[in-house]
Amino acid sequence: DFAEGNIHHKALLISVTVCSILLVLIIVFCYFRYKRQETRPRYSIGLEQDETYIPPGESLKDLIEQSQSSGSGSGLPLLVRK
Repeated sequence: DFAEGNIHHKALLISVTVCSILLVLIIVFCYFRYKRQETRPRYSIGLEQDETYIPPGESLKDLIEQSQSSGSGSGLPLLVRK
């Protein structure tokens, strides 16, 4: 009876130790991944740099018409038809 209890105690101790080590490793991995993402430069589209997506003299309608006639399957899909 004593030997059986001792085995259960050892199994519990080993299980808790392994789970604790795995938890620490996961936390360390997540921490370094977060820090690595934090140090990366963020890419943002700066509209304040006077970058326009529609060239002067053209309208959005002109761009949609150009994209529809550009070839097989390419271009913007037309969401609303008249």
